[in-house]
Amino acid sequence: MSGASSAISLLRQAFEQSLAARFPACAFRLPGGHTFYWGACAADRLVTLGADRLPDEGEGFLFAPFDREALPTFFFPVRPAPVEELDPATLKALVTPVAEAEEAMPLADTDYPSYERQAQTLVEAMARGELRKAVLSRTVTLPRPAVSDVELFVRLAARYPSAFVSWVHLPGGSRWIGATPETLLDYDGRELSTMALAGTRRAGSPGEWGQKEQDEQQIVADSIVASLAGCGLAPVVGSRFTRQAAQVEHLCTPVSVEGHLDREQLTRVLSALHPTPAVGGYPKAAAKEWIDRVETHRRRYYGGFLGPIGGDGVHLFVNLRCMEMNKTHVRLYVGGGLTAQSLPASEWSETEAKAQTLLSVLNG
Repeated sequence: MSGASSAISLLRQAFEQSLAARFPACAFRLPGGHTFYWGACAADRLVTLGADRLPDEGEGFLFAPFDREALPTFFFPVRPAPVEELDPATLKALVTPVAEAEEAMPLADTDYPSYERQAQTLVEAMARGELRKAVLSRTVTLPRPAVSDVELFVRLAARYPSAFVSWVHLPGGSRWIGATPETLLDYDGRELSTMALAGTRRAGSPGEWGQKEQDEQQIVADSIVASLAGCGLAPVVGSRFTRQAAQVEHLCTPVSVEGHLDREQLTRVLSALHPTPAVGGYPKAAAKEWIDRVETHRRRYYGGFLGPIGGDGVHLFVNLRCMEMNKTHVRLYVGGGLTAQSLPASEWSETEAKAQTLLSVLNG
């Protein structure tokens, strides 16, 4: 058996055991990497953290919601290891003593007329100067296709090599899987890096970017720089470029800070950054109020952040291009940034294009 086949076989065993025995687990592949990582723990070892906090010490995997007050932030207190190092026998010790009932998944989605009304409400608020940008999201809920979790995960990893690809199994049976292009916070002990990723069009679109997309991107970049400066740091802004992410492409501006930061400093940065205007809006508090007012679904872990924390640093990504799954259904979450110049029909088309990232994998 080849190395790749052996790794996928081990991963399949791990997924199946986690789902059958109901213990929390996570799997991921870093952007541009080839190694699958796995981490799992008994349900009573899963740690719940305060909002936008990093653990004070230790290695593990962090999974946080969009709304810090609505749902818990979970920390898997185990070092994610290459799946090749997995000993299937150790999985038997992680069985949950009491099986929890699987969470029911909401099945109602927002149709276009409703989305149009929501978008127009936000555009009008921006025209009045009540906020400058708001991200409007919606869901696409489908019957669960006849494909396993591990198969979806492997398909995503193969199709989107430059994305952070992840699978997270939570208490209650809910699973999240996705392929996100957006780094929230990456720190290697010497340099912190993040990005302003906003402004969207179909991949390969000819010509210059439109003014609406450029304005949207600048709002995000300015906000990130201000957030870092507010933490007493001196951010360095890189050159803006076009970054492809599956069926769409975005404007991207890298931002970095040099120097050593301890866990407490990184926690302050994380709290200042999340949610960035790329997933919430600007100003942050006003955008959050408007999102809660117009969206008819709860975002849950969509727009939150996730990733490994270890001896080599902190690697957190925004949970985009993701879906929630249970035994019977899958629910995709997609969104787009609105400004005062936005046209609801164009914004809807943008969410349709983003949904194709996952729909194409679901459909094989």
